[in-house]
Order: sequence, then structure tokens, then C-alpha cells
Amino acid sequence: MYSKLITVALTFACALAPAGAVIFPRDSNKPHMARDPPPSTAAQVSCNGYQPWQANLAYNGSSSVIYNNQLWTAKQWSYNNGPESSAAEWTQVGCCIEPISNKANCTSIPYWTSGTAYSGGAKAIYNSHLWISTQWTQNNKPGDTSGTWKDLGAC
Repeated sequence: MYSKLITVALTFACALAPAGAVIFPRDSNKPHMARDPPPSTAAQVSCNGYQPWQANLAYNGSSSVIYNNQLWTAKQWSYNNGPESSAAEWTQVGCCIEPISNKANCTSIPYWTSGTAYSGGAKAIYNSHLWISTQWTQNNKPGDTSGTWKDLGAC
């Protein structure tokens, strides 16, 4: 329960920090506005190149994802457990600095077609996104609940 409350508070703080609407306490009694240089405890990180967390997908330890405008890193193997619901499996790295640039390079990648067999690591374009198969698959559409495809971002 406490981890969910902390996540909600961090999400709220991350969302309002660029607007200067969040006050962070310092060691002294002087308040600190978010538009000022942040105190050492408020991490703002670049999320460029990272993709949003996806349901029905396994993540290895050290995999990083964006979730609620925050960058998270998996502590261990995790399947279908989002950072917000499973604090034991994820570590929050910091709030994402916007704008986030995570466009995928789709040059020379074929479009996904039904009936084609894809080996693990094969790439295909589907719904204007670049996908990579996590294992051998045939007829499983990228983005379905099978977990056989990982979204690498919009083309």
C-alpha cells in the first residue's frame, strides 16, 4: 500500500515539477521551488531511447522502462508486473525530462504478415511501430496478449 502511495506522490511531483508548482523541503527551513535547481534527492533523468512498460511481456533484471513519466529499472526477472504494483521487482530511477525522444529506426524492416514464421529476435513493422519477437512465433500479432512481441517504438 505504501509503495503505491509513494508512486502516486512521485507521479504527481513529476507532473508538476516543470510548472514550478511543487515545493521540495531542504535541510534548512527555506522552501525550494521545483523550477530552481532541484535538491540532490529529486532525480530528473533523460528517458530518451527507452520505451513504455508493456503488459504481457517479460523483463530481465536491469531492463529499463518508462512508466507514469518515470524511468524504472527491473531488479530481477519480471513478467506482467508493472513498476507501480510490484515495488520489490522495480527501482525508480527518476522523473523523465521532457520531451522524450524514442523513435525507432524502421529502415529496411519488413511489415508483419500473418502466416510468416518469425524466429526470436526477428523485427517487423506493425501499426507504424517497430516490433521484435521475443521467441519463435507464427500468427501472433504484435501487441497481442501472447507476449511474443516487444514494442521498440513508433517508426
